[in-house]
Amino acid sequence: MTEKTKAVEAQEEQAVAEEAKAELGIKETEEAVEGVFVLALFLAKRLKDGAGVDDAVALFSKISSDEEFKAVVGQAYEGIDKVPAEIKDIDFTEGVVLAKKAIDFVPRMVEALKK
Repeated sequence: MTEKTKAVEAQEEQAVAEEAKAELGIKETEEAVEGVFVLALFLAKRLKDGAGVDDAVALFSKISSDEEFKAVVGQAYEGIDKVPAEIKDIDFTEGVVLAKKAIDFVPRMVEALKK
């Protein structure tokens, strides 16, 4: 392999790496945030009187019977390994999107804790 060929290959590899980085976005991070908050809402409702075996059973039951809950928590878990890279690459607009997603859960969490 010539030096020119090596240089071209290195440039191509760098271009692919930069393209992959540019496409990171925050999809997995958004799903993780949503999954954490959905799980936190459930746990806030269940654990107000303390933790018990019945709470673990209720969580298992919720995951088994509630397809929407299962999907949200499952999506959060599936892409969790990509979250650190997405966070390292986050820009201001993406940060605002994530902050809004978190803020949107506050009223629901407050309501859950009031009951």
